[in-house]
Amino acid sequence: MSDATKKTRKRAITPAQAAKIEGEFEAAMAAKRAQETLKAFGGTQASTKAAKKVGRPTKRTPEVVKEICDRLSNGEPLRAICRDSHIPNWDTVYDWMARDEGFALLVAQARENGVEAIAQDTLAMIDAEPRYIEDGKGGTRIDAGYVQWLKLRTEQRMKLLACWSPNRYGNRVQVAGDKDNPLQINVQATEMFDSILKNAEMTRQIEE
Repeated sequence: MSDATKKTRKRAITPAQAAKIEGEFEAAMAAKRAQETLKAFGGTQASTKAAKKVGRPTKRTPEVVKEICDRLSNGEPLRAICRDSHIPNWDTVYDWMARDEGFALLVAQARENGVEAIAQDTLAMIDAEPRYIEDGKGGTRIDAGYVQWLKLRTEQRMKLLACWSPNRYGNRVQVAGDKDNPLQINVQATEMFDSILKNAEMTRQIEE
């Protein structure tokens, strides 16, 4: 056997090796196509992986606290505020309130201011000029559908205000004996009543 034949046999590969090389080639081509696709859309594989690791913020900063309180003071609900991606989730904010009494007081005051803001907005809705539509005869009339829609909005707001701040916006019924209207006993009247009973008893004994 010649030396050239021996070299040819040494360079020959087995079917398993060929399959491995083909698989590596296909994987490399797939990775290249994916990289080109990411670049076409303005991103890279590294930035995509980094984006997947980014979650909702959990750190309490003065800026976050101020934004939450300002938006609460304007009548925006907490969960609506926490839907923004740069604001921590609502359960995180409640955890801050449970752990920090000072922060909880800030939120409570902001919510109270928010109730006042909603009341003012509701009053502005009621005082606003009604909406007019054409009546088909060349004239105009108040839009009845708009009036009903506005009525529903104001009624629902007033119900919420009554629940959130019953002392200010609820139909409060005073009951003797509650903390704001304590039960009072007139001692002088009670003693007078006892005296009348004693006199009546003495009169009855004398008559007998």
